[in-house]
Parts: sequence; C-alpha cells; structure tokens
Amino acid sequence: MATDAPRSPDASATLAPTADAPILCVTTNPAIDITYTIDDLRIGSSHRVPTGLARAGGKGVNVARVLHQHHEPVVVIAPVGGPVQSLLVHDLDRSGIPHRLVEVDAPTRRTTAIVTPAGTTNLNETGEPIDAASWDRLLDIVRAEAPAARVIVSSGSLPPQTPAGFCASVVDIATAAGRPAIVDVGGEQLRRAVAQGATAVKPNRHELLDAMGGSDPLDAARRLAALGTGTVFASLDVEGMLAVLPDGRAWHAVLDHVLEGNPTGAGDAAVAAIAQAIAESATLEEQLARATAWSAAAVLAPQAGTIADPAELAARIRITPIG
Repeated sequence: MATDAPRSPDASATLAPTADAPILCVTTNPAIDITYTIDDLRIGSSHRVPTGLARAGGKGVNVARVLHQHHEPVVVIAPVGGPVQSLLVHDLDRSGIPHRLVEVDAPTRRTTAIVTPAGTTNLNETGEPIDAASWDRLLDIVRAEAPAARVIVSSGSLPPQTPAGFCASVVDIATAAGRPAIVDVGGEQLRRAVAQGATAVKPNRHELLDAMGGSDPLDAARRLAALGTGTVFASLDVEGMLAVLPDGRAWHAVLDHVLEGNPTGAGDAAVAAIAQAIAESATLEEQLARATAWSAAAVLAPQAGTIADPAELAARIRITPIG
C-alpha cells in the first residue's frame, strides 16, 4: 500500500464535538425497495416466487442503514408521500433509524431488484416531482440539524424538476456549520457540488463520464476534482475504485478477486464507509481502503443497505498510487 496519501482536506477541523453526533443522510428520492431472489428470470413468462424482501430504501437510506449496522448514529432526512409512505416510515422505525421527514403530495417511489445466479435486474421508478416549498423545508431541516452533525451526506437519484443547485445548497449548509459534506449524485448536480466545496463525491463510472465527457475515468475524475477542493472517489465496479485530489494525485484500490453476488447497494456502502472514515479523520488511503472493502462486502449481502463482514476483504485490497 502507498503510505504518502494525505488526510482529507480540513478533516481534523470539521469533526463534530462529540462521538455520538449523527451523520445526516439526505435522501431526495427515497423508495420502498423490493428484492426477489430466484433461480432464473425468463422474459415474457410468469414466475411464482418466494416472498420478496421489502424495506425502506433509496441511496441515502441505504447509506444510513449501513452506518447504523456499524453502530454509527444517523438521521435520515427525506420527502415522503403517497400509498407507500406508511410502509417506509414503519420500516425506518422498526429498524431503529432516526428520521426527519417532509410529507409531500408526490407518491414515494418503488424499486424492484430481481437477483438470479446470472446477475441482478433492477427496475427503478424515477419518482415524481415535489413542490418548491417542500424543497425549502428539506433544506431548513438540514440547516437545523447540521450544527449537531459530524458529517452531512446527500446521495441518490433526484426526482424530476429538482432545483439545479440543491446538492450545492446542502454543501453550502455543511460548510457554514463547519461540517464535511459528501455527495453521491450525477450530472450538473455533481459538478456544482464539487465546485461548491464538497469534501468528497462518489460518482460511479457512468455518472462520472456522463458529467465530464470522455471515455477515461481517471482523466474525467482528475478534471472533476480540479473544479473544487475535495476528493473524487470514482467506483469502477469490478475494477475497483479511484481516489483523486484536485492537484491530480490519484490512487487506485482493487480487491484481489472478483466477487459473485448482488451489487445493488455497493456504491451506498462505499459512501457510508467514506462518511465514517472522514468523521474519524482517517487518511485518504484509509478512506479508500474502507470504501472498497465495504463496497465489496455489500455484494455478498442479500439486499442493499446491509454488508457482510468487511474485515477479511479489507486485507485483500491492493492500493497503488498513480503517477
């Protein structure tokens, strides 16, 4: 492993005063996640399947769930509405995950993952637009909770007609409160969050290339990082993960073997790991190693929002500085 990776920018200066302060997980497009595990998916056929696993999801909720599994205090902040609202709230309460929710007219969406030995098929509803007043109420809650938080995470897909600067506004709130901000989103929201001073962002390969153009993820990550002052963590599926600083320095982490399982939620586990590591003022190398290990451990878990024990996987990760 490389030994010269610096600590995250200003990490030591932005830690919350107490270890029991929560990590805020802003989820703009929550969902009820339904997972079916079957032997074979035959397109155009009917399937009689075991009862699916159903629970509150969306990327920010999954991040919170993984952190909660590791005994980290969290608070989910999200809009909820429609027929599945009560299911989502019930599951968060049953899981012991604290939440601050904004009730909206738009129905909360549903996602379906169909897991077979050949791979996982995901059907993700896009969600419905929410009104301007609800966006303001979400930001008001983030603003109220930020001073007592250790880290603020904004992650996941965005419903149609989301204000273009929403994620940048979350970064602004975090900065004003002296807290690190982590953003996992794509497109213009990603570029704006970086330019606004996000401590870290974690696009996947598709989001990164979609936001920056080109075909080389390392080049795209360097160009993205140069827009701001934080770290770009770029997840590359079985090819591992990059960590890139604004000055162009980069590291690559990869597991020594390819895992079989359900990759849904692997990126969320990586974000959870980065949030925990930044809260602990870990070195950049430690952040990258933990993110890669937790992401891999999520592949071995049956459903997004949980991970297998990452300890053995962590010992099998190779980190290499990139010239």
